[in-house]
Amino acid sequence: MPKSLYLDNTIEFLNGRVYLGAYDYTPEDNDEVIFFTVEDTLFYNSFHLDFGPLNIGHLYRFAVIFHEILNDPNNSDKAVVFYSSASTRQRANTACLLCCYMILVQGWTPHQVLQPLAQVDPPFMPFRDAGYSNADFEITIQDVVYGVWRAKEKKLIDLHTFNLESYEKYEHVENGDLNILTPDIVAFASPQEDIRSHSSTSRSKSHLNQPFRSVLKYFTSHDVGLVVRLNSHLYNKKHFEDVGIKHQDLIFEDGTCPDMSIVHDFIGMTETTIKKGGKIAVHCKAGLGRTGCLIGAWLIYTYGFTANECIGFLRFVRPGMVVGPQQHWLYLHQNDFREWKYTMRVALKASDSLGGMFPLVPLEEYRIQKRNLREVKIDNADMNDNLRDLVITPRKQQSPKKMVKSYSAAVPQNSPGQPRKGQNGENMIEDIDSTNPKSYQARKVTFDNNSDDENNVSRSWERSDRTIQNDEDDNILRQLVPKGKRSISGRRAASNSAGVRKMSGTTKR
Repeated sequence: MPKSLYLDNTIEFLNGRVYLGAYDYTPEDNDEVIFFTVEDTLFYNSFHLDFGPLNIGHLYRFAVIFHEILNDPNNSDKAVVFYSSASTRQRANTACLLCCYMILVQGWTPHQVLQPLAQVDPPFMPFRDAGYSNADFEITIQDVVYGVWRAKEKKLIDLHTFNLESYEKYEHVENGDLNILTPDIVAFASPQEDIRSHSSTSRSKSHLNQPFRSVLKYFTSHDVGLVVRLNSHLYNKKHFEDVGIKHQDLIFEDGTCPDMSIVHDFIGMTETTIKKGGKIAVHCKAGLGRTGCLIGAWLIYTYGFTANECIGFLRFVRPGMVVGPQQHWLYLHQNDFREWKYTMRVALKASDSLGGMFPLVPLEEYRIQKRNLREVKIDNADMNDNLRDLVITPRKQQSPKKMVKSYSAAVPQNSPGQPRKGQNGENMIEDIDSTNPKSYQARKVTFDNNSDDENNVSRSWERSDRTIQNDEDDNILRQLVPKGKRSISGRRAASNSAGVRKMSGTTKR
């Protein structure tokens, strides 16, 4: 067994065998020590000032390299030092990568992997979000480690069965820009099509671009039963319904946080779909910000994540998720989501607005529904399934006006810049400033391509199914609907705030 190693700027993880280092020079191997780094081979593709953590694909590649070194007979008696440069960002990514490896592959507990990093001077730099605003919410290595550990314990992630080829293929924009976050949840960027050229009655998919076709093919072969759209319409939902996938809109403004009615609906639909054996796919414009809000709320509700653990885990699988005020929103409401498990239930009465699915309702309302069902003679055998208690969530009841007021007071409403991914693999930030149209040109991002303003999207297929109101009615409707809420008709005011998203290859004309 190798002897203990004593080197400057080196942390011992496994006595005489595994070490973590950071140097401002390139160390050389000797008869006792092997040095290696992935700093020049594994890169974090940043959106703006974000720099990590490295994702699960990076971890898999690191593990392969690490195992080759450890299993080399020539290195059996040598200590192995995984090192980085002295850069604060590189130190943080390297330490976090080794910690996650120890959790997922070696089966260490969080306190075992965090103990060597305790009281390190200088401390490791915390991670920030992908927006361009000030980093007022930080995620530490500890948050990522506990998030990954909890996901492993809940069987949401398993590096031994992880498919690197599939992960790296579908994370690219041209292949759909999607990631499997859990066995039941898929996050992806909004598909886009030129709606003006195709009527609502056309079922031809020959005009669809490669990303859209890739998404449809993947979903039909992986038992996706429901697609939830959070952004304005950029495609005809019939493309999903034609292949047997349900589609539901839960639209709220780009770069903002959802109100609780949307969260209730989302969790209820997710529980309903999973109980029937299907998966649920969620997207906003980029599948990062608004998507991260709702999936994060469901993870906290279902598995008991803390908000920081949840954000750390989401970014470990899909970098860039949850941006700006959305981080604070998850943090402030994490206890509410956790309490719902005991104070709310999935409704027994289907909601027409949710396409026949079941939202979360307060426990008292659930009991009333159950009592009413027992008093009615049920002829349909399928209704018996509705009498079974579903695992659900609870909440403290408060009026919508108080809820909106409390959100406004607690969560900043100004949106940070929103991350976007391009087809060439280059990430960027979309700067949407409604008061300064010139800012779009300065960042080479056009309003037509990236805005969630539905007025700029021609939707001939939608007009045939909806009564077109005049401008006066639209103005009245927008005044009545609170910010961030959905109107009953499914229409909403145009978004004036920025939202996190990746760049798509389809251009809106």
